Amino acid sequence: MEEFRPLVVDAVVLNAINRRILKPSDFIKEPISGAVSLTKEGLQTFLRLYQEKKLTKFKHPVMQKQENYQEAFETQARLLGKYLMGETEKYPPLVFNK
Repeated sequence: MEEFRPLVVDAVVLNAINRRILKPSDFIKEPISGAVSLTKEGLQTFLRLYQEKKLTKFKHPVMQKQENYQEAFETQARLLGKYLMGETEKYPPLVFNK
């Protein structure tokens, strides 16, 4: 779900770059297409960081309980299902107010 991209994936990417966890040597560039991708080691590092982020706990703004992002994936899917089935009038996206 797109609402998790900035909260989870973008946060992992920015953290990995800012803290220099992922280095230029963790990327490879395809000679013909110019496409850039992670090396096997870089991908393992990214996936480890992603898994750690998914286990980060926070207070869900709609459910008002502590859960991690992995649990929030299911919570949000269930909330979306309720909206699509007409059980609620609107879908409450996962948004944190500053």
